[in-house]
Amino acid sequence: MDDIDSMCEFRGTKQKAFNEACCAFANSENMTKLAKATGMNATMLRNKLNPEQPHVLTNVELVLITKASGNYTIVNSLLLGLGIVTAHIPQDESEETFIKRALENAMHSGDLSRMALEHAGTTRLTRTHKHNIIKKAQTSISNLVLLISDVENRTTGVTPFLSMGMDFIANGAPIPGLA
Repeated sequence: MDDIDSMCEFRGTKQKAFNEACCAFANSENMTKLAKATGMNATMLRNKLNPEQPHVLTNVELVLITKASGNYTIVNSLLLGLGIVTAHIPQDESEETFIKRALENAMHSGDLSRMALEHAGTTRLTRTHKHNIIKKAQTSISNLVLLISDVENRTTGVTPFLSMGMDFIANGAPIPGLA
């Protein structure tokens, strides 16, 4: 009996998280432009994102609106229910240096620390603050994945450490005897 109760509780909390993600998505995106880009009716799209309506978002529609908008809120909420965290890797990402990625990671970590300090004494977060923190954490995760990918790509050739060392020196590293 406990399994059934816990499964119903699990279903209820995950459905609530999905509904919140749909509302956050709808509030942050231009539904008319998004519907036009995906070949859907704007009113129907709004209804599918509204938990009070009987219309349901299909898997294909979810993928279409996610790719068209670049907003992964709904997909992230679904996968988080499975204990999986996503990392969006932009396809048009320009080549950045290892040091720049590392510094961006420090910047994202600092922003997350600032957000944590701002809300340290509060017992509840507003929906907006919650989604801002999650968005910043997702950006940080994506940057870390790109950093890992960059390190992996640099360490598979003949001169991997020379390349990273040149980046380090070229970007202002102090050289003994010259500093």
